[in-house]
Amino acid sequence: MQHWYVYYKLPRTQAAETAARVRAMQDALAATTAVHGRLLRRVEDDAQTMTLMEQYDRIADPRAFAAKLAAAVAGAGLPALAQRRIERFEEF
Repeated sequence: MQHWYVYYKLPRTQAAETAARVRAMQDALAATTAVHGRLLRRVEDDAQTMTLMEQYDRIADPRAFAAKLAAAVAGAGLPALAQRRIERFEEF
């Protein structure tokens, strides 16, 4: 099983709208994959920017999940997030 962490920085002025879109995307993704995401924000950010992190746990089929996540992100109407990074971990 894999655990995925997707993080990106955006202007604080976009944070509320982006969070609403991400949560809707995560709900739709959970309906098709049974992987329920969490949305977190970094505590130490400055007054101008915010770092968000999506967390997805217990991914049994990473290849299928990657395709569904990419499609969900494309359809979510999220702002362009050039710094979107995905890190994958598994039990050791």
